[in-house]
Amino acid sequence: MAPSEAKKSDEYSSDIQLDTVTEERGYHSRNREGEIQRPDIVDDICRGLLVQSRIDRIVHGTETKDGEPATLIVFGFRFHGLGKKRRFREATINILFQDADKVEENDPIVATLWPNGDFTLGKPTDIEIEKTRGSEVGGNVGAAYGGANGNRTWQRRKNYNVTDRASLTGSVLLDTDVRDWGPPNTVRLTLHEDETAGSGIVTDLRAAVLLIRQNDNYKFTAKVTIDAKADFNYNFAKGVRDLIGLSPANDLVLFNPGTKEWRRRRGLARYLEDKLAEDVDVQNLNSKSLDELAGVLGTTVLAAEATE
Repeated sequence: MAPSEAKKSDEYSSDIQLDTVTEERGYHSRNREGEIQRPDIVDDICRGLLVQSRIDRIVHGTETKDGEPATLIVFGFRFHGLGKKRRFREATINILFQDADKVEENDPIVATLWPNGDFTLGKPTDIEIEKTRGSEVGGNVGAAYGGANGNRTWQRRKNYNVTDRASLTGSVLLDTDVRDWGPPNTVRLTLHEDETAGSGIVTDLRAAVLLIRQNDNYKFTAKVTIDAKADFNYNFAKGVRDLIGLSPANDLVLFNPGTKEWRRRRGLARYLEDKLAEDVDVQNLNSKSLDELAGVLGTTVLAAEATE
């Protein structure tokens, strides 16, 4: 057999190579035995796109002086493209809080969040759209006019303007897949790029969450999940990698209200670190503290306040 006949090619098939080298590492952060309040939660890189989640500050105290036990947690997130043309187009972050022993009555209550509401990031992009509505009118054209059937389309055009924008939305909700009663137990953050401008989503984000607890004796957990979307190659490679088990789920973060305040060392832009270092009254943990501690850093800036 001639070498050219050793292997026949199929014009309808193609080879897809999924690189599973160290660059394709996934969600693999684990607790050390007995570890409390693990600060590094998610560390994932796939196809030159990096997703990270971490804890930047933890304050256990009370909502008011002699009030209910409360905990303030500042989470940090990073969505970086490791190349000029690499960017994330959207992402959804869920943080579920539960009692460590899965006693539903002891779940911490998500009291509030920053950002809570709908935010526009950067300047919206104006888009002009032309909408056409038409109908076809047919008729027999006689021999004197060529002896053919003729059709004419009558169209009505209407131009109008819309805007595209990069957005950040924060919500407090009850995850009914976990329990279908009681106060909220989950925080959800959704990020979308300005698709028209191809801006990508915000690259660095801090979110601050205020929890109300039953007492100081109950430990609780946080489960952080991130669903990020980029181009087809990233979405496909990450989907297959996760499906075949190369990206195991990260451990829950276990919180102990009896531990002292913790803050991550400086490592981001100065204005973000200055926000993180703001003094917090442990006997007055409220929404004002959240506004002072959280911030957004990226190629876009916060342009509009939350709409509520």
